[in-house]
Amino acid sequence: MTSVTQDVLHVYEAVHQALEAGQPEQAVALLERLHPADQAEVFRRLPSRDQVLLLRTMDVESAAELLEELHEQEAAEVADDLSPERLADILDEMDPEDAADLLGDLPQDLVQELLEEMEEAEDVEPLLQYPDDTAGGLMTTEYVALHQEATVRETIAALRAFVAEEIEIPYYLFVVDEQNHLVGVVDIRDLITAMPQVRIRDIMDPNVISVHVLTDQEEVAHIMKKYELAVLPVVDDEKRLVGIISYEDVLHVLSEEAVEDILHLGAVESAPLLEKPYWRQRLGEVVRSRLPWLLLLFVAATFTSTVIGYFESLLARVIVLSRFIPLLIGTGGNVGGQTVATLIRALVLREVTPRDVLRVWLREVRIAALLGVALGSVALVGTLLWGMDYHVSLTVAFTMTAIVLWASSVATFVPLAATALNIDPTHVSGPLMSTLIDVTGLLIYFLVAQAIIPQL
Repeated sequence: MTSVTQDVLHVYEAVHQALEAGQPEQAVALLERLHPADQAEVFRRLPSRDQVLLLRTMDVESAAELLEELHEQEAAEVADDLSPERLADILDEMDPEDAADLLGDLPQDLVQELLEEMEEAEDVEPLLQYPDDTAGGLMTTEYVALHQEATVRETIAALRAFVAEEIEIPYYLFVVDEQNHLVGVVDIRDLITAMPQVRIRDIMDPNVISVHVLTDQEEVAHIMKKYELAVLPVVDDEKRLVGIISYEDVLHVLSEEAVEDILHLGAVESAPLLEKPYWRQRLGEVVRSRLPWLLLLFVAATFTSTVIGYFESLLARVIVLSRFIPLLIGTGGNVGGQTVATLIRALVLREVTPRDVLRVWLREVRIAALLGVALGSVALVGTLLWGMDYHVSLTVAFTMTAIVLWASSVATFVPLAATALNIDPTHVSGPLMSTLIDVTGLLIYFLVAQAIIPQL
């Protein structure tokens, strides 16, 4: 256990004891010794009533920093128990995009009341019109824009004023015209080294990369990664600058998408669980997130029993065939899992698209052929060493090779087809695909056995 984790646990115990003793001010003092991210970790471990008590006792600025560190759903649950006046004060201290995210998870009637109470509602209201998973939902309206006709001297003087107001100045500054249209970008290093009388339009780069307010957040993350951007401007239909997205905002998106994909690959519906840590997930929510997929997989798995039942007489005559069923279908599932993991990574990184389906399949089938021959050879030698009949050994070896080829093909087509149909490939590339491979793998096994083993 790292020293940081030990410090967090130590503070949690001290905060909990202070609250139990009826000393919320002491609990707040202990909590505020930590970094806001560590404060959030301690905060999550506390019961709801203690969380609300802490937020009521903390100063507004500290409470705002703490809520910004929580997941949106977590923040909304505890915020709903605060008075509208107190919550409005906290929202005024939060970054506009964080405040908008929190408001988006609160009841609509409460949102209207809070906006009326807030002093800086005009910075937040424009963000509420955009879905959370778009550039507009990610961006902040607190940014510095340079006028193309301003001189370097005038611009630097203005930047000093922004610094005095504690407004963050990014490494790249965006340039606008009289109508606030985005026209360029300036490296702050070029700004500092330019002659004072030079105008911004003469040192700016007009080739600026931007996104529309309704661009999906995954596309935003892809663009920022591809072009190695620390800050990305957001524009409206008329190319007017309306906000900026920082790389820190995108890191949250990438983390959230990764968690969502992991849950989907495990056949778990992510929506109820995505914004909540493990210990705050209600048992009912967990059951509802798992049960539908388990029922679907249960129904799909019945086809496995159907296939075995159909070939029951074959198994009765050559009972030894049943010994290799787990080996064969397990290998098929493993091969499919490897192929899916590789392809989903390539899809996320835009290295392949559904249009590449034939090219991808030819590549994967060549890989599968080499793997299948290798595993089939091992199966042949192994079963012969175990004293199996030559025909049974040959059946297992041929089936192993065929299943590897088949599993690789299924695992290639399924995620590419899902992507082409605008379906998240992780929804259909986990246990559901493994079940499909199991059923068809058994069918292949018994058909090969009928073809190879005499008197079947």
